[in-house]
Amino acid sequence: MIKFHSLKDVLIDELHNRPFPVVALPAQVSNIVVLNPADRGAELEGLKSLAAAHNMTPPAKGVSCYYQSADTFDLRWERHNEFSTYTLISHKALTGNTFEGGFADLSEQWLGSIEGEVISANHIDLRPLASAPTGTDELNDYFDGHKLIGSKIYDGNATIWTAMRSHDDGFSRTLIIDEGLDASQAGRAVRNLLEISTYRSMTLLALPTARALLPEISLLEQSLSKTSAKLKQLETLEDEQNLMAELIAEASQVEKLIADHSFRFSATEAYFNLTETRLNMLREEKIPTFRTLKQFHVRRFIPAYNTCVSVVKRKQNLSQRIGRTSELLHSQLQLSLEDQNQRLLASMDKRSKVQLRLQQTVEGLSVVAITYYSMNLLKLMISPLPLQEYVPLGDALIIALATPVIFCLTLLTVRRIRKKLGDQE
Repeated sequence: MIKFHSLKDVLIDELHNRPFPVVALPAQVSNIVVLNPADRGAELEGLKSLAAAHNMTPPAKGVSCYYQSADTFDLRWERHNEFSTYTLISHKALTGNTFEGGFADLSEQWLGSIEGEVISANHIDLRPLASAPTGTDELNDYFDGHKLIGSKIYDGNATIWTAMRSHDDGFSRTLIIDEGLDASQAGRAVRNLLEISTYRSMTLLALPTARALLPEISLLEQSLSKTSAKLKQLETLEDEQNLMAELIAEASQVEKLIADHSFRFSATEAYFNLTETRLNMLREEKIPTFRTLKQFHVRRFIPAYNTCVSVVKRKQNLSQRIGRTSELLHSQLQLSLEDQNQRLLASMDKRSKVQLRLQQTVEGLSVVAITYYSMNLLKLMISPLPLQEYVPLGDALIIALATPVIFCLTLLTVRRIRKKLGDQE
């Protein structure tokens, strides 16, 4: 029997998680992205109270997505790592430059109970061509006179207009005019546009941090340049130790900068890539005299992202420069220590030679001393003896004759001992 992995179906289900909505026109889509939301349990409790008020099925425990329909709107809630999204889809027949937001169907009290901060807020108005604003004047009125951005999407099946601006209610507006969309394509367009707005905001979340870090990074770069210049001015071991202390302090500051903001800048890169992917999915075609969403992003969004990237690269470059400077200083310290060791060895060698000479001198004196004491002992030994009766020599002559013999024997004995010790070493 085939043995399936326990995660096989879970991984397949993950591919179908958070599906795009199927949106029949006309439709109004309102979306908010809540940064730093309440924990999942608290959000689900809020959704349960909303479901009870609008006769909807409440969400199951622990879910990360909740899709339900009420009498006047469809609700979509999704929980992400850093944020949660609330999306309402309603179907009202609006014409001309008339505009109406979808969150008007929810009570102010319930909206006020949502914890967190709204980082992105969008209205998307999907209309058939017959009920869409006609002419430049109506479009300008619809977008409160802001400069327009527009393009054809999905091979010319729809036209989108937006101003990339917040209006009086705090929401940005996007108008999608149907020129051949089906409900699935409309849902994909809504999903892509909302994700572009969301991921764009999440990408730019790192921009204020990057700008705030620029002066500190510039100061660290200047400080490191001065520290590196001191490598040529080192004279003593104390100078080298002081320079190493400076490098350690600078390295600590750089590592703290990297550690404090690594998550934000890593997330920025991921969100930027998602934004670019969603933009490409729209398959935009240019409308004469108007910038497309892609052109707007190239002109405004990418430079802001590049600022964040430059800060990351400068921090990494600082860390690498400190590492190289530390290696050079370490090499110089090693050379200094080796030079000190050589001088110390030369001094020890000189002292050893002096000690050898002293030892040899002491050995010569010790031979004389041993001979002297040996002669005294010999004198004490022969004085009481009647040697004159047997040997026609006096005591003094006997001692005189014995002195060179004892001296030579003592000298030979000392040299033999020294040689034996040398062989053992």
